[in-house]
Amino acid sequence: MRKLHRSFLPKPLLLISILVLVGAAYLLGWSKIFVVEKVVVASQDKDVVKEVTMKLAQPPAVVQIGEPLARVDRREIASRLRELLWVDNVELNRNIFSGEVQIKVLPRSPIARLISTNSANVESVGFMSRELDFFYLPRQAVQQAIATGETNWGDIPELKFSGEIQSSTSAIRSDIRELITTLSTQGYGIRAIDVKSPTEFSSLIVRDSRKLDIYWGSVKELELKIEVMERLLELKENKRITSVNLANPIAPIVK
Repeated sequence: MRKLHRSFLPKPLLLISILVLVGAAYLLGWSKIFVVEKVVVASQDKDVVKEVTMKLAQPPAVVQIGEPLARVDRREIASRLRELLWVDNVELNRNIFSGEVQIKVLPRSPIARLISTNSANVESVGFMSRELDFFYLPRQAVQQAIATGETNWGDIPELKFSGEIQSSTSAIRSDIRELITTLSTQGYGIRAIDVKSPTEFSSLIVRDSRKLDIYWGSVKELELKIEVMERLLELKENKRITSVNLANPIAPIVK
C-alpha cells in the first residue's frame, strides 16, 4: 500500500512543467509584456493595404495595439475581412519579440462566372476559381462590388454547362482553365464559354473589336487550333466571318 501511494505523488518535473505552462499562458494571454505593437498588412498593393486596414479599423476592432498577442484571433479577422467579396481567407503571423502582427490576405481568384438555368439559384452567383473550385456569393453583393469597383469580376468569362455534362469533374474544369489561360495569354478577350461534353467546347471571343464564335471541339491541340484560326483571320476573304469550327484543325470550317 505504501508503494502504491508513492506512485500517485506528483513528480517535481511535472509540477514544474505545469507551472511553466501556466506562466507562459498568463504572459501571452493576459499580461502586458507580449502585446501587439504593430499591425502590418502583407501586400505590395497599396490599394489592398488601404482597403484591408480600413476594414480592420471598423468597430468593433478585431485587433488592437496594446492587446495581448495570444488574444489576436485569426478567425475573427478572417470573418471581418470576408465581408470584402474578394477575400477568401487570411494567414496570421505573430512576432512575440517585436510585437508585430502580420496579416496576409488570400484573395479569391475566379476565372469564370457560372451561368445557371436553375431559378433556385437566382439569389446567388457562382464562380469557378483558378484552383478549380466552385463558390457562390449573394448576387446583390456581387453586383454592388462590381459597380463600386471592389472587384473586376464583371469582366471575366461567362461559363455555361449544356446538356448532361458533369461539371464537377476535375478534368472538365482543368480543360476550361487551360482554354481561358491560353486565350488570355495570347491577347484574346473571352466573353463566354459553353461546354456540352469533354469534346464539345465553344466560346465567344473578341480580338481587335471583332467578335467570333469558335467551336473548339476538345481542348487538345489547342495551340495548333489557335495558330490555324489566326491564319484564317489574316486572309482577306475571311474578313467578315463570324464563326470558325476548329474541331479538326486540319480541315477548319468558317462561316
